[in-house]
Amino acid sequence: MTNFIHSVLGFKKLSPAQKIASSFLLVILSGTLLLMLPISNKNFQFLNWLDALFTATSATCVTGLSVFTVADQLNWFGQLILLLLIQVGGLGLMTFMAVFILIVKNRLSMNEKIAMKEMLNQERVVNMRKFLLDILYYTLFFEAVGAILISFRMIPRFGLVDGSFKAVFLAVSAFCNAGFDTLGSVSLQEYVHDPLMCLTIMALIVLGGLGFAVWFDIRDKVGPLLHRRITFKKFRHSLSLHTKIVLSVSLFLIIIPGLLIMLVEFTNSRTLGDFNIFEKLMTAMFESIALRTAGFTTINYAGLKPATDLLMMVVMFIGGSPGGTAGGIKTTTIAVLVIYIISSLKGREHTVVLHRKIGRGIIIRAMGIFFINLVVLFTGIFLLNIVEQKPFLSLSFEAVSAMATVGSSLGITTSLGVGGKLIIIFLMYVGRIGISTLILSLTRNKPNRNSANKVSFPNGNIIVG
Repeated sequence: MTNFIHSVLGFKKLSPAQKIASSFLLVILSGTLLLMLPISNKNFQFLNWLDALFTATSATCVTGLSVFTVADQLNWFGQLILLLLIQVGGLGLMTFMAVFILIVKNRLSMNEKIAMKEMLNQERVVNMRKFLLDILYYTLFFEAVGAILISFRMIPRFGLVDGSFKAVFLAVSAFCNAGFDTLGSVSLQEYVHDPLMCLTIMALIVLGGLGFAVWFDIRDKVGPLLHRRITFKKFRHSLSLHTKIVLSVSLFLIIIPGLLIMLVEFTNSRTLGDFNIFEKLMTAMFESIALRTAGFTTINYAGLKPATDLLMMVVMFIGGSPGGTAGGIKTTTIAVLVIYIISSLKGREHTVVLHRKIGRGIIIRAMGIFFINLVVLFTGIFLLNIVEQKPFLSLSFEAVSAMATVGSSLGITTSLGVGGKLIIIFLMYVGRIGISTLILSLTRNKPNRNSANKVSFPNGNIIVG
C-alpha cells in the first residue's frame, strides 16, 4: 500500500523541497475540484473554477482570504471540505502521510525523514515516530478543548448539531491560524465584547503559532517544575535557545503592537472609541494576536486609521514562529536579524544572545529569507497595482496578508479581478510553503563535481553605506 502511494505521487524521485511543494499543490487541486461540485454549494450549481481555486488555496495555505461569504456560498458538505483543507493544510499532507506510513510499515525511510524534517522546519528530530504522533495528539487535544469552550456560545444560538459544527470549525481554523469562519460576513465582530470567545480564539491562535518544537520543549522541562524539584529560574534556563527566543519575541509582538493599536484607535468611534478600557485592551490584543497569520477580526477594518493599517502590515509580515501553523518570515528570523544588527553596531566580532553564539550560516539564511520575501512581496504589490484599480494601501495590505497567510483584508478581496486573484493565489502558495522551498523545488539537485577544486580569490573592497 505504501509503495502504491509513493509510486502514484512519484515521491521516491522527488527532493524534500519538491515533496513539500507538490503535496500542497495536490491538496489545493483536490480541494478545488471538490469545491466546484454542486454538492458543495448551496445553490447546487458549479462554483466558478477560479473562485474554487482561490478558496482551496486560501484554506490549504491557512490564509483565510475569501472571495465569497462561506456561510452563504457553501453548504455543510462544502464547509466540511473547507475544514479538512484547513486541517491538512495546517499540519501538512506529508504529516498525515508519514503517520499513515508509520502505521502500515512502522518506519520511515531516510528520505522520508529528511522530507519531514524540512516540512516541520526542524533542525533535527531524533524520534520521528513519537514526534509526529505527538503533533497529532496535541493538535487534536487543543482543538477539542477550544471547540468545547466555543460551543458554549454556538450551541445556544445555532442548536446542538449546527452549533457543534461551527464550534469545531472555529477551533480548527483558529489553531491552524486560518481565519475562516462559518458565521457570516462580519467574522467575530458580534463577539467583540465576549471574553470567552475572544480569549479562547486568542489562545488557540497563539498555541498554533508557537511551533511544535516549543510545545514539546516546554512539556519535557515543565515536569520537574510542577513537582517542585526545580525553581522557575532553573526551568527557564533549561529551555532551549530556540524556545526562549520564540517566547520572548512572540510576547513582545503581542503586547507592543496591541498597545499601539489601542493607542492609535483609542478615540476612533468606528473601532474602539465607544468601548470601555477593558474592552479596548482585549480587542487590541485580539487584533494583535490575530494579525500573527490568523485573520479573524472583532472590529471593522474599514474604520481603521492608516497608521494602524501600516502597523498591521509590519506585524503580518513578521508572522508566527517556525514549525507551527503560522506564516510570515517568522519570529526567529526577525530576532536573528535584529540581534545581528545590534551586535554589528556595537562592533562585536560574534553575534551572541543569551550566552550563545549564533552561527554565520543562520544569519545568512535569515538575511536571505527576509530579502527574498521582501522582493517577492514588492513584486506582488507592483503587479496588483497594474491589474487592479484600487487604493494602493488596500492592495498592499491584501498582498502582505496573502503572503504572510494571514487572511485579513481592507474589504477588497471579493472585488478582485482575474489577474488580482491569480496574484493573490500565488502569494498565498509561496507564503505557505516558503519561497526557499519553492526555489529548491524548481531546481534539480546535481552533485558538484568541482567541489574538490576550490579556488581561493583575493579580497575585493566595496564601499557601502
